[in-house]
Amino acid sequence: MAYYERYSNSAPASVPHSVPPSYRPEYDPQIEMGRTTGRKASAVKLILGVFFCFGLLAAVIYSNVQQLQISNQITEKQQELTDLQSENVRMKSEIAGRTSNKNIQEYAENYLGMRTIDQSQIEYVQIQTNDVVEIPEEEQNVFVKVKIWFDSFVEYLRG
Repeated sequence: MAYYERYSNSAPASVPHSVPPSYRPEYDPQIEMGRTTGRKASAVKLILGVFFCFGLLAAVIYSNVQQLQISNQITEKQQELTDLQSENVRMKSEIAGRTSNKNIQEYAENYLGMRTIDQSQIEYVQIQTNDVVEIPEEEQNVFVKVKIWFDSFVEYLRG
């Protein structure tokens, strides 16, 4: 019957429910201390777990703050790049405007004192085409003449 009391959910109908157990455990101070130590240890574990969770939460918040700061720096640099590119385009168009033919002509006339050419200032020069310059051939030694003759003979044979 004791088996049914310990291991079964339902006891047989012939066993009364108020049977006192015949075995009473003795008081052992080590067992009692072990129970309180377990409660204290679980409380310490709980507190450490809470601190660990707060530490993880702080680390996540810190990483998000760092990511936001880096993102803001990237945005600022991209804006600076866009501004510099537009300034570059403006300066190129200003240089193109200053180097146009009209501006160069005005600068030459106003600051350098130049003026455009009239038809009366044009002079034509005639060159004689009958003169021909002849360069005499240099005197060659015998070995060079033999080499030239041999090269021409080989070319003749090859066709």
